[in-house]
Amino acid sequence: MRWCPRLSLLLRCLLLALLSTSVQAGDRVVRVGTGDWVPYLDQHQADGGALGRLVQAVFQAAGYRVEILFHPWDRNLLLLQQGSLDAVMPYSCNEARRQISQCSDEVLRGEVVLFHRVDKPFDWQQLEDLRAFRIGSNLGYSYGPQFDAAVQAGALQVQQASKEETNFRLLLLGRIDLHPQDRAVGYAMLRRLFSADEQALITHHPRELNREPLHLLFRKYDDRGRRLMALFNQGVQRLAASGELQALQQALYSGRADSWIPQQP
Repeated sequence: MRWCPRLSLLLRCLLLALLSTSVQAGDRVVRVGTGDWVPYLDQHQADGGALGRLVQAVFQAAGYRVEILFHPWDRNLLLLQQGSLDAVMPYSCNEARRQISQCSDEVLRGEVVLFHRVDKPFDWQQLEDLRAFRIGSNLGYSYGPQFDAAVQAGALQVQQASKEETNFRLLLLGRIDLHPQDRAVGYAMLRRLFSADEQALITHHPRELNREPLHLLFRKYDDRGRRLMALFNQGVQRLAASGELQALQQALYSGRADSWIPQQP
């Protein structure tokens, strides 16, 4: 049987069409890296948790599908630089991160407070007031520029733990006095890991240690990154105008983040 040139040409055209369709489909997928940070993000939920639902709603309204991928926080930034991810979340937008990414509009605000035992109340006005306390922090975390600088200068008694729950256990045992943590994350961890009696032993000081906007970081010097960030910002602005972002912030602090479902932006 002789090979037909017309058939060969037809097959090549079909192959090119399939490849083109595949590339176009891939272009409509947004790969977002994050870490497990309940109640903001939860790797055990199919939708990734509250922020996962928000990001998916925004991009789905623009005709994109979102893949949420959980990695260690530092690795997310490396994968973003390498081009394996389109965006990472949620991150504060400091100068070092601006060097390697472009920051979206503010999505939420993280509120870092000092957790302590109920039977060991204290008060403070400035960081110098914390010098006498044993403070347990998490390895690789930032608690705001002033606190981080004080730690770097050796002005505070800080011991670092590699696991977030370790500091709450040390706090319950009285082996540390204070633990800085995002307020929503801290109470979610207490509800998830400790008994009701143990939870009742822990509270937080009302003064904020740090309050910082949280963003999505997109690839820098990249047309696709700029396009995706513009679409995301538009969706976030619509959610803010409708009151959805405020409702999510309240749900995070009240322990109802799992029930928050965004209206289509």
